[in-house]
Amino acid sequence: MSKAQARPGEVGPRPTRAMPDVGEDRSLLRLGAVSIVVGLVLQVVMGLLHPSRADPNDSAAAFAEYARSDAWTAVHMGQFIRTLLIVIGLVAVSRHLARQVGGAGAAAVVAGLAAVLVAAVFAVQMAVDGVALKGAVDTWVGAAEADRQAAFLAAEAVRWTEKGLSAFFQLLNGIALLTLGLAMVLGRLFPRWLGWVGVIAGLGALPGSVVVAYTGFSATAALVLQPAAVLGAVFLIGTAVVMWRKGRAVTTGRV
Repeated sequence: MSKAQARPGEVGPRPTRAMPDVGEDRSLLRLGAVSIVVGLVLQVVMGLLHPSRADPNDSAAAFAEYARSDAWTAVHMGQFIRTLLIVIGLVAVSRHLARQVGGAGAAAVVAGLAAVLVAAVFAVQMAVDGVALKGAVDTWVGAAEADRQAAFLAAEAVRWTEKGLSAFFQLLNGIALLTLGLAMVLGRLFPRWLGWVGVIAGLGALPGSVVVAYTGFSATAALVLQPAAVLGAVFLIGTAVVMWRKGRAVTTGRV
């Protein structure tokens, strides 16, 4: 008598458990893959357009540079769009990985939630940086001599609001990468080596968020966050490639 057959006292065959990785949403995976790639390209473009000659922690020099920029607000809107595109990709892969049972599925659910929060916090950060700070520094530059000190202090307060948001952005970004990587390591839908890259990238971003919270956009913060940023890019590119491959044909085994 097979396990699928009815036992004495049971009515009908016992239901069988479906494989958690069958019936993938290929369109969503392909959309997510394209979103990640376009987001990464847009990140490079916006980085090139963003004024960055002055030390970002030297407020006077940075504010003067920002005031001279005519594309400041547009660049920051572009930066938000690139983050939103990447988050769309992360949510897509999280949804796919959440079909797994046990710790892999649970980690994927947390990753999806963290990714949504990344987009939400970054939207506020870009509104503060791209709109509020621009208005504050323009006011400072155009203020009368008697009012310049007060205008500068107001702009500095906006700047520290941005730094605080950046710290929490890095914290949530680290959590998203860490948990998404864990979902790959603990599961069998994505290569485990790729999952480990995500785990290490996420772990690297966590201390960076603390350094930003205490030191702002300092050289130390940049040094701590740089390895995590590089590994994060590798993780995103690898994830996009696997998503695209899986989106072209339904698979039931390891990629």
